[in-house]
Amino acid sequence: MPIARVLLWFVSVSALAWCALSVHQPLPGTFELGVAFVGLFLYATLGVLWPHCGMYGDALSRGKPGSRSIALTFDDGPHPVTTRAVLEILREHDVHATFFVLGHKVVAHPDVVREIHAAGHTIGVHGFQHDRLFCLRSSRYAVAQIERTQRAIEGACGVTATLFRPPIGFASHLTFRGAERAGVEVVAWTVRSLDGLESARPERVAERVIERLVDGAIVLLHDAAERDDFEPASIAALPEILRALRDRKYTPVSLDQLPR
Repeated sequence: MPIARVLLWFVSVSALAWCALSVHQPLPGTFELGVAFVGLFLYATLGVLWPHCGMYGDALSRGKPGSRSIALTFDDGPHPVTTRAVLEILREHDVHATFFVLGHKVVAHPDVVREIHAAGHTIGVHGFQHDRLFCLRSSRYAVAQIERTQRAIEGACGVTATLFRPPIGFASHLTFRGAERAGVEVVAWTVRSLDGLESARPERVAERVIERLVDGAIVLLHDAAERDDFEPASIAALPEILRALRDRKYTPVSLDQLPR
């Protein structure tokens, strides 16, 4: 069991025991209660921001070392221009990757989804809408978002997607419960490129990814902007990243091919 989950249980049980003991003893002061509450809140939030720590559920964040494989993943598509630019670069380097798609964009651009599938890439779910508060929603909401996107993907290319990365990448216990009910695996990351910001620069994105590469890493990139209002820096950075992978004898793979 992940240490983060064990610590959460320990802290929660300790807090309940403290409250129970206070029935027969003087209550802690306001300051002590405030510090304890803030500490517990910050720790619980940490598990949402970094789902790969395993606090609320099991998320795939890295493959099994030994094969020198790197999984490249792309979020927030499909987009008829930027996603196709990524597909062309991957084709030129004979590389397969994983695309976590948004359901409403799948409905708008099913032809691009078919191109992703036809090129041999893996398709995962990224929610129907890019809801920035997804991790705060109910498990029922998570199930509905996942299943609606699955239906859109199936309608576009006939594939049932079984991988899920929540919008923004944050995942609460409700997110994990919804994913479990929907029968999908939550995917986190090893390396986050921070290329989803309009201010990101390709050279810095490439540098950030390359310096953090480890055997079995899952790299988080974007093939489209959340609102389709700019071109993600990862597109210009991708050739340099692929060259670095080749020079370091790493093999880029889709998540389906990543050793577990």
